[in-house]
Amino acid sequence: MTLKPLVLSRIHTLCTTFSDPSSSLPSLLSNFTTSEPWAFEHGLPALAPFLGRKFSGIEGLTRYFTLLAETLEIEWMRVEGEEGWVVDVDVDGDSHGIMKVSLRGEARFRWKSTGQAWEEGFAYRIGLVDEGEGAGAGAGAGAEGDGNRVKVKEYEVWADTGAAYLARKGELDRLE
Repeated sequence: MTLKPLVLSRIHTLCTTFSDPSSSLPSLLSNFTTSEPWAFEHGLPALAPFLGRKFSGIEGLTRYFTLLAETLEIEWMRVEGEEGWVVDVDVDGDSHGIMKVSLRGEARFRWKSTGQAWEEGFAYRIGLVDEGEGAGAGAGAGAEGDGNRVKVKEYEVWADTGAAYLARKGELDRLE
């Protein structure tokens, strides 16, 4: 069986869960493997508490997504269609067993403490692993297994760090 449908399903589930404010942290974390996952959002660490730091392990992911939830509100988010994604499921090549998906999206965020909001484009590079036939329900970091044995191991983000910084400082409206 090809893993591509499972990879695509996992990416859709991850993006939907992340962008839905009613989703629980355990539900979001259930998309990730428990075997050394990490998240990294590119940017200068001084600009925002979730930028430029590698958040490793389940504890690190919990900290990263908690920081995001404490500081940002997602007003809306959408990702491009699958036809625009770059999907590499060749685990026998140079990828060391990690499948990769790169995709773009756009969103409107609001910095909670200042109320300032901005729209931005972003890019994800997500590395995934096949946890095997027996991984099924209950696998991954969260308690809410979905039966998909493909889990996220690497979560990498490029976004508009300048707008986030200005919104954090309450200075975003000075540019308009």
